[in-house]
Amino acid sequence: MDLALDDGAWMILGVNGLGKSTLLLMMRYLLAGAVRLRDAGFAGSRSDLTPVPARFFAMRVQDESRGAQATLTVSFGADTLTVRRDLSTLALIEAIHSGAAGSQTLTTEEAYRTAISGLMNLAQFEDAVRVFDYVTFFPEQRLPLIWNLAAQFELFRGLLTPDKSAELRKREAEIVSADSAARNLNAGIARVTARRAAEAKKAKNADSTKVKLAAAQASYDEAHKGEAPLLEELEGLEEARDDALLQVKRAERDVDDATREYEKLKYDALQAAFAGVPATEQYIFLRLLTDRICLACEQEAHSTAAELARRVSQGRCPVCGNPRHSATTEIPADLRDVAEEAYERLQIRRDHLSRVARSHSDLRASVASVEQRLSKLRSDAEAFSAQIRVLKRQLPLEDAAAMEEEERRLIALREQVEIFRRDRIEAEEGIASLIAGLKEATEQIRVALEDRFNAVAKPFFAERVRLIYAPRESKIGQQGAVFSFPAFEIEMTSGASQGQFVRRHIEQVSLSQREYLDLIFRMALIDVLGGAQGSLAVDGPEGSVDAVFAERAGDLFADFASQPGKSVILASNIVEGGFIPNTLRNYAPRPEKRVINLLEQAVPTAALRDLKTEYLRKVDEIMARSPT
Repeated sequence: MDLALDDGAWMILGVNGLGKSTLLLMMRYLLAGAVRLRDAGFAGSRSDLTPVPARFFAMRVQDESRGAQATLTVSFGADTLTVRRDLSTLALIEAIHSGAAGSQTLTTEEAYRTAISGLMNLAQFEDAVRVFDYVTFFPEQRLPLIWNLAAQFELFRGLLTPDKSAELRKREAEIVSADSAARNLNAGIARVTARRAAEAKKAKNADSTKVKLAAAQASYDEAHKGEAPLLEELEGLEEARDDALLQVKRAERDVDDATREYEKLKYDALQAAFAGVPATEQYIFLRLLTDRICLACEQEAHSTAAELARRVSQGRCPVCGNPRHSATTEIPADLRDVAEEAYERLQIRRDHLSRVARSHSDLRASVASVEQRLSKLRSDAEAFSAQIRVLKRQLPLEDAAAMEEEERRLIALREQVEIFRRDRIEAEEGIASLIAGLKEATEQIRVALEDRFNAVAKPFFAERVRLIYAPRESKIGQQGAVFSFPAFEIEMTSGASQGQFVRRHIEQVSLSQREYLDLIFRMALIDVLGGAQGSLAVDGPEGSVDAVFAERAGDLFADFASQPGKSVILASNIVEGGFIPNTLRNYAPRPEKRVINLLEQAVPTAALRDLKTEYLRKVDEIMARSPT
């Protein structure tokens, strides 16, 4: 097969078993080689890439792909990269990079990875694979992006701060490793402490000094034992406090939106009140009312502004204060009603902000209370420790020596814990500025990404859908500092609940919504970060949509692929309805020229051998159908 998949929309048509998915996967594995990404998340020193079976394609056919090769040519701006692999092993045969400086032949996987990462303006090959799996390819297993905040962080890390991506990953690994080591050592301390407690119990009937020492030791261990539940309680309260802060920020944004809406309506109402005043003088009065500053003398004029506002509210002429004689100069009733409704919405959102702010304040107070209790517990433990040291000096030498040895072991373990704690803090200090830089870079594209997503999503969904920027607060290890990671979420109005709520989890939406929200987010990323150039390869886009939304899905892909420099490759079953005609609507009257028909090109399955004539007739009917 020799396919020229240039700009625009392409359909790979077939029935189950003909190789639609295999064709898309072949493109992906030609680019990435025999690797896949580990699951997104903080992974310590583990590699970001894990191998896939080298015989991935060989296992799919009877001859085990012996002698089979595949070649893929991809353009990156003015450059092209042609990669050829052995399909029986996925080994690289050669890759050719052609650009303004000439051609270069690459024969090792390392050289190829360096070349393709550079062409994608990425510092690491792992980040290139993230782009393949989270942006370009949308295969059967559907790796979620908009629903996976960790995957968003890793993708943005590579795309927005490529020069800092490796350092971010390194610091993350240091934090996770130090945190894990400290937790393992604390487990060892717990075992030694338990053993020492058992020895103290045996000495219960010893002389007075041993009894006092056992009591002091038990109190010391009890103090340390009480630290763990307090830390757990503190962590839960901190998480609740951070969630409450996110609600406060969202409520503040809602208040800002409602304030702008009300101020605009208020300004329109004031303009209506000054309808009979020339534009220049009208501007002076409106600025006086809104800014409470006199443009003539540039002094504050609160009382004058208040008087003008009072006249407007009483339906009198704002300039002279006399009753109006003409209805045309009064503020229209519908405008006043809309303004009043906007003011009521503003008050409701202000009340909500006040409630969530109080909740956040209460949680902050709870955190402070637990921190105070924790501090006292640690102070008590230090006091018992001092008492133990005094009592040990009163013990006979042989008893003191045995306990000193146990104490030395505990001290050594605690010192190691402290070393790893300092290592974690040092790594956290190093990563803080890197994450802040990534967050700033994300915020620079925030508006463009939100606007593009919202513009593409609006004609597709029946519900009101919008993308919102909602940084997540999280720790990199199980303990330590909390960082703010850039992330986007979906806000969708549900017709069932008649309310607006943020869908944070993939289980909260239908299969169709889940897939197409993710697809539209990828489209927005291509448009904003790819300069509106790039490819999108989707397996089975028709499977989750009904007859009505199938037409909308076709329009979605057709619109995306209609711009120069963009292509969409869809692997689809032969389905009735408007999905296929609408996707190929820009290629009338010969839409079949944009179709790779596997019914005619692939090795037929048993079902196809029996039903091929009917399938081909159905394809012709679909191709002849006009877009809806």
